[in-house]
Amino acid sequence: MSITIKDIAEKAEVSISTVSKSLNDKGGVSPVTRQKILNIAKEMGYFSFHSQVNLKTHNIAFIMSRRHIPIFNNPFYTRVIAGVEVEIENYDYNLLFSTIKLEDLKSKEIPAIISQNKVDGLILAGADINTDMIKAIEELKFPTVLVDNYLSSPIMDSIVSDNYNGAMQAVKYLIKMGHQEIGYAGGPNSHPSFNERYKAYKLEMIENNLDINNNFIKIKEDFGQNMGKELAKSFLREKELPTAIFAANDATAIGLIQAFNKYGLEVPGDISIIGFDNIELTAFTTPKISTISVDKEGMGQEAARKLFDRIQNPEKKSTKSVIPTELIERESVKKIK
Repeated sequence: MSITIKDIAEKAEVSISTVSKSLNDKGGVSPVTRQKILNIAKEMGYFSFHSQVNLKTHNIAFIMSRRHIPIFNNPFYTRVIAGVEVEIENYDYNLLFSTIKLEDLKSKEIPAIISQNKVDGLILAGADINTDMIKAIEELKFPTVLVDNYLSSPIMDSIVSDNYNGAMQAVKYLIKMGHQEIGYAGGPNSHPSFNERYKAYKLEMIENNLDINNNFIKIKEDFGQNMGKELAKSFLREKELPTAIFAANDATAIGLIQAFNKYGLEVPGDISIIGFDNIELTAFTTPKISTISVDKEGMGQEAARKLFDRIQNPEKKSTKSVIPTELIERESVKKIK
């Protein structure tokens, strides 16, 4: 069995970060501790498995929370992954998939796939990943790119969609179609994407001198497949409904339509809905859903490009890439006078 830096750290009674710095001749470790670690690594046979300390695995990992299992049933991240796969073909690398259990999201431990030296770089997807875990990875200076998430970091790149302008596009379109009583339905504002879309919704309403009715704002603090349906029930408990709803993602839009139909409301006859993400299913629902398109494959390709650049230039200053959005007009929004 291959000896890992985690094994060395346990025997030396130091952190994985300290072992990594010692083996890679980085600063921040005393000469005595560094020599102790090198001796233990030699005794354990580490160098017989790693003829050079920086031996490349030619693997990168795509990790997301187990909340999204199964990965290949997630309509957003499957397209992001497809973009990553397209790009890594240019680098002769393999793509590995891994997940983090929900109960482990608060952990400060780095993923095993890193400590076991299985990959050269990491793409972390989604905003579920705990900041303490990200900071632990950052301390190792392990090449990492965040997708659909942003944290201020000097060495971690971030790839996000243009949530703010995309949401403003959605509300502008509803206003253009004659709507003034516009509601909002979305997930927790602790998620950066939902937070930006919610803020943009409010700003666009204010800039157009439209009232923001708090009864028309529905936010669910936890994710779930039935989020849209549950938010629809919350709307239906009100004395009146908005004429249109901006759903902060397509899954929510689909759930809203299904629930409203069940209770006798037609979309867009009785209420208009626009989504966000442009997942493939929105082109096949009844009605077909107007939405804001996110270049998910483009996000994946950009993430891979940034990661390989960081593998080759680990000290390079971090960047934040914002992927543009596009309005897709379909059938779920009705023009009113």
